[in-house]
Amino acid sequence: MSKQWVRQEIQKNAIADYTGVALSWVQENREKVLGIGGAVLAAAILGGLFIYRTFQGRTDAWERLAVAQSYAYQGQAGQALEQINALQLQARRTPAAGFGMLFAGDVLYRAGKYREAADTYQKILDEGVPKSLFPFALGNLGLTQEAAGDCRRAAATGQQFLDAYQDHFLAPPVHASLARCIETLGDKEKAKAAYERISLLYPDTPWAQWAQARLKPS
Repeated sequence: MSKQWVRQEIQKNAIADYTGVALSWVQENREKVLGIGGAVLAAAILGGLFIYRTFQGRTDAWERLAVAQSYAYQGQAGQALEQINALQLQARRTPAAGFGMLFAGDVLYRAGKYREAADTYQKILDEGVPKSLFPFALGNLGLTQEAAGDCRRAAATGQQFLDAYQDHFLAPPVHASLARCIETLGDKEKAKAAYERISLLYPDTPWAQWAQARLKPS
């Protein structure tokens, strides 16, 4: 059982306990609540309820994402995407919704729906929530554009990723995609330079071996 889950449960139970006690007090002291001083107390109690409902809403959003992942892992992509769409309606512009869109993009990619997947990754970049997903969305967008046969856009996206996240662990596959797209677009010399750069940046890795093999004359 993760420590994070335990902390969340403690926080959730503490808020629930506070709400229950507060509501009991209101029922037992209705006359005070109706007075001027009671109005202030009632506002504080309503504030507690709002905090609890907000917290519960976020919890529900993560649970819906978990359900979507479960459907996908069972091979039920349609049901998974339905859950993600419901999540967008329920909690748009929240971290859970952002992770949901990233997952939806992956589901669409695996289904061969590259243009829809690219649109989904782009939506994460447009929405801006959460920013921690930007490198994943941008890197996956470039790889998806290449898979869709749009090498011109894929090359531009790949270069944008490398300019911003050159040390990210997704950099090697993005570098490889960029090199392939440059070659596909017909710039042999620039492609050769890209393969050589991969060999230098990632020595003693499968990426370097792959790049060196591409450099060998056919």
